[in-house]
Amino acid sequence: MAPRTLILGVGSSILADDAVGIVVARRLGERLGTRDDVDVAVNEEAGFSLLEDSLGYDRLVVIDSVLAGGEPGTVTRLGLSDLGRTIHANSPHGLNLATVMEFGRRQGLDVPKEVVIYAIAIADALAFGEELTPALAARVDGIVAAIAEEVFG
Repeated sequence: MAPRTLILGVGSSILADDAVGIVVARRLGERLGTRDDVDVAVNEEAGFSLLEDSLGYDRLVVIDSVLAGGEPGTVTRLGLSDLGRTIHANSPHGLNLATVMEFGRRQGLDVPKEVVIYAIAIADALAFGEELTPALAARVDGIVAAIAEEVFG
């Protein structure tokens, strides 16, 4: 039986290129069609809501933007061990994915055993807009195809 997978697009739908994780996740969902072993969701909140979204899945595939200084659309594959831990008690948004997954494990929750993060380079995470910039939008189809091939063969 194939592992139950959640494809989770993370970002902000009103911050232009920061929405790339959402756009790519939705396109992956369209490409994969209806499958019993895959769900697609988006998250514009971060923090503990990432943990809530992922409970009960065997595998979590997170797609998010990153200010990496590279060419927009460059994709870097990461695991939880590539992320640092953060704890900012005054704000749930100060908790990153690695921290909330570790918290879930320590609480005995049914967190995914496999977590893969696809970080997509963007140039600006603060520009308002509901569309990706043309340079990034031109790369979306290739990004979707590459992630689909790597994750689902």
